[in-house]
Amino acid sequence: MGRRKPRRTKRSHEEPVLYADSGSIVAGRDVKNSNSFHTHTTVLPAGALKRAPKLEAPTGLSNVPQPHGFVGRDSQLAMLDAAFATSGEVIVQALHGLGGVGKSTLAAYWATKRSRSSPQWWITADSRTSLDSGLADLAVALQPAFRSAETGADELREWALLWLATHRNWLIVLDNVNDPQHIRPVIDRAGRGGRFLITSRRATGWHQLSSAIALDVLEAPESIELFTRILNHGKTRTSEGAAEVCAEVGCLPLAVEQAASYCAETGISPRSYLELLKNRPAEMFAATTENGEADRTIARIWSITLDHLRDTPLAGEVLRVLAWYAPDGIPRSLLDDLRYPPALRAKMTRLRSQCGKHDAKSWRGRIHQFRHLYAEQMIDPLALNNAIGRLAAYSMIGERDGNIAVHRLVQTLARTSDPKDPHRQAGDIADAHRTASSSLAHQIPKLTSDPSTWQASRPLLPHLIVHAELSQGELESTITASLLTYASAFLYQTGSINRSIAIGCRALEINERMLGTRHSDTLVGRSNLATAYWAAGDFKTAIRLNETNVAESATILGADHPQALKFRFNLAATYRYVGDFKKAIPSLQSTLADLERILGADHPDTLICRHGLACAYQAMGDLQRAIPLLQSTLADLERALGADHPDAIISRGNLAGAYQDAGDHKKAVSLFRSTLADCERVLGAEHPHTLTSQKNLKNAYQAAKTRKRPDESRSGKDCREK
Repeated sequence: MGRRKPRRTKRSHEEPVLYADSGSIVAGRDVKNSNSFHTHTTVLPAGALKRAPKLEAPTGLSNVPQPHGFVGRDSQLAMLDAAFATSGEVIVQALHGLGGVGKSTLAAYWATKRSRSSPQWWITADSRTSLDSGLADLAVALQPAFRSAETGADELREWALLWLATHRNWLIVLDNVNDPQHIRPVIDRAGRGGRFLITSRRATGWHQLSSAIALDVLEAPESIELFTRILNHGKTRTSEGAAEVCAEVGCLPLAVEQAASYCAETGISPRSYLELLKNRPAEMFAATTENGEADRTIARIWSITLDHLRDTPLAGEVLRVLAWYAPDGIPRSLLDDLRYPPALRAKMTRLRSQCGKHDAKSWRGRIHQFRHLYAEQMIDPLALNNAIGRLAAYSMIGERDGNIAVHRLVQTLARTSDPKDPHRQAGDIADAHRTASSSLAHQIPKLTSDPSTWQASRPLLPHLIVHAELSQGELESTITASLLTYASAFLYQTGSINRSIAIGCRALEINERMLGTRHSDTLVGRSNLATAYWAAGDFKTAIRLNETNVAESATILGADHPQALKFRFNLAATYRYVGDFKKAIPSLQSTLADLERILGADHPDTLICRHGLACAYQAMGDLQRAIPLLQSTLADLERALGADHPDAIISRGNLAGAYQDAGDHKKAVSLFRSTLADCERVLGAEHPHTLTSQKNLKNAYQAAKTRKRPDESRSGKDCREK
């Protein structure tokens, strides 16, 4: 039967007239704060309306699907129990989260295992049409006579709404809601005694309609339990590697289920699945089992969600850029380049890339001029704000206090090309990688050895490292090398020596391959790597790298270039550490003279070199020259850099060592004690300099008791090239 034209007729007093006109909702009672989606009037047959309030639901009526693969979620189940425990008015509770996080599974489990409501009815509510269809099906289930009657879908929907308004203790699950306003008219007309449980990717828009529970990924043990349960269904198989698979897919329930089902059907091991995921990600994200649902794959869930954001094209670009960073704590400022139109963004990226190939200072000036005279006029911050807001609304990202988080599997999808997916085209992904590289290179602050400046670098460090790890093969560039060099230097400054070496080695390899062995970036990276090897005690490698740098820099930069003088100092200081005083002392003396001539006696590099020479005198036992030079250098360092600067703290420790060598144990212990306190306060309890200071103080106490010279385990670190 088609839509029936409304007709007003006289009715008996016992038969109320129920009209649903455009712009109003009529449910036999007053309804407030409702939005109508009706564009026509529906009048149900009088007999049907009269029967709806009196008809009771069949016992146990339910179409809620039986949940499969349910694990964990104890806290969320308890929250649902508490939310639906009260009686009286309609209770509405929403579950929201990323697609594939298990919202529908949780809703089905709670409904079938914990809820005492009857009837229980499941409605796919991703559109108004599907919502109306679900209500019509409920009407037929409640009144089977409608199957044989010529009753239209509109009448059935109205009958179902009337039934809900006049009964209690029912549960309606509205699954996969895309827009809260689509379901609001139904909730407003639902009477006072039922329950609505909603699932949605939408994280926002619920405050006027319901309370909401955010659903996150499974805990690691729960995801492993889910994987092994599916893998071993019907047959016991090896689960070795299951934990690694779950970690790789970020404990997202749908991805865990997809991986385990694939392993169970094909007979491959979890470790073999990991290899396939690494080498053929696009196919694995779209893979389904024999009886699997094509729409329930990670790739499809991703695509469906972004399809809802077609009217916000920048949303896809935001996700593709975020894919090249660490998943958590992404500073929103790393997306600032997306405020520019694509053509200007590409121009900015090209300009920044020239800094590694030509004179960096000159090119930075060009970038500054380009931005402030032209590009800044084209910024559109509203478009970026809107894109971030909509992605957050659909649970694709999270944002808090200016930082963004994105699930690692979403990142993996966003950087995995698929010619069949308009959101994952290879060219768009490559553009996003270039934007991410350029943004990182632009955001990192100047690195110094002053700990007070490290805080600005710390939030960026995880993203520098992850971005570089992802930038392999054709994605490697001079920007990759510069980011690695920066990360290596920062890790050295903060005491992570082994990580500094590993990252510095790759940076040097890229620079030597792309820029050559004599480029200034290559020289700086090689020098920093040599310093890290020195700190790790590998003096042989440090000397080899420093000797190469001294030879190359003298040819390219000239013997008097400040950078070349730093390289000479580093080599001489390393000679001192291996006890080669015949090379160390003359080199330190000549380097100090050149630094005083070129940079001046009070320049920090000059003071560091003077400190190194004093340490060399101390190491060879010439305390008459070492102690006065250490004392004067310490005073100058404190004046030039401040008493809390690491170089000043190191200098105090070395002076304490000289006092101990001279037998002045009282001065030594006092100065070692204050040096340790300064290290703990400024550098932290686990920094290598702090640990060295602890050992030095312990040895000083022992030497003071026995009145013996200290053993060779005491050593204050020389200042190094920064």
